[in-house]
Amino acid sequence: MLFRTPMGDAVYFAQEAMIISFSGQRGVVSSSNLNGGYRNDLHYVFNHSVGRDPDILQKRCPGLKGGNIIEHYTVIASELGLDPERTTGMGTAALIENHARAERTYHGVTVQAIATAGIDVNGGRAGDKASYDEFEQRSLLPPPGTINVFLFIDAYLDPGALTRALITATEAKAAALQELMAPSRYSEGLATGSGTDSLIAVCNEESPVVLYGAGKHVLLGEMIGQSVKEAVTKALERQSGMNAQRQSSFLQQGIRYGLGIEDLLALYQARYSASAQDEATLREALQRLASDSHLCAAVASILHLVDQWRWGLISWASLMDLSQLTFSYVSQRYRLDPCGLSIEQGKTPCYELILDELRSLLILLLYREVGS
Repeated sequence: MLFRTPMGDAVYFAQEAMIISFSGQRGVVSSSNLNGGYRNDLHYVFNHSVGRDPDILQKRCPGLKGGNIIEHYTVIASELGLDPERTTGMGTAALIENHARAERTYHGVTVQAIATAGIDVNGGRAGDKASYDEFEQRSLLPPPGTINVFLFIDAYLDPGALTRALITATEAKAAALQELMAPSRYSEGLATGSGTDSLIAVCNEESPVVLYGAGKHVLLGEMIGQSVKEAVTKALERQSGMNAQRQSSFLQQGIRYGLGIEDLLALYQARYSASAQDEATLREALQRLASDSHLCAAVASILHLVDQWRWGLISWASLMDLSQLTFSYVSQRYRLDPCGLSIEQGKTPCYELILDELRSLLILLLYREVGS
């Protein structure tokens, strides 16, 4: 047994799964295919990890344990020794030991969030182009990356209020990713989650405290938002090292715009093919540049301006002028020959031109860093 929920339910670890056994009457809203939606006749919930599955580790599709996803989770529940008719659950490639939990308590009511999380490979933004057409009926091996959250509320909520809690929890997850500038791996946007996230909210139907709201205007919503955001943030760091320090690097914030370490190394080697520097030396030098907080702030400012222009919030002229100021600041601070945007003012607006200039600037700094 790992610990207990605020309602006294036992939380176990067994067979690569976190299992919660209810000790009383619970209201449950689950995004799972197995007994999903609202139920108040369940006895168990689980979060099952395939992070150590040899097929997953070798990037092979292990296939479903049944004819469809419902049958798949039915088999998993049975393998865990749980009654499939009284169980709902979710799956992840994150390891259960990397879970994180956070609590908030006010007026005798406790909210607890338990999260497993990892989106370095599979982060996506709502509305990104789909990577799978489910109507084709072909097998699917999603890239490993999932944020799963258990949300326990030690109060009675009607089905509508408990469902509303899922909305608040989902917004809190997205807020955690926003503050880490987590990138989508499918577009140039910021991630709002992964393509396989799940959430299960549980309330205490035996509690004398009855609450009817779970949105951001009420105290319960504040408790949900804070606990889920904290748990997701901690879980991301434990699973993959994603934290504020790592994400402050332009190599992380720039991935979605082709400024990641592999992108810049490929550009450097193409441009300076005669350079005698080996790849390990180049990587170390690039990491040193990425640890410069002033340079990272300058790159981040340009990327944010590009975001603002793409979203229609600033003009092309503003983007050009402020980017030029940033380029001038970098050239002055790092004692480069005066450099700036070489884009003609009358040219058709294209933010990729600004990104090309930014890449060139970073490659120039790298060239000087390695002393070539």
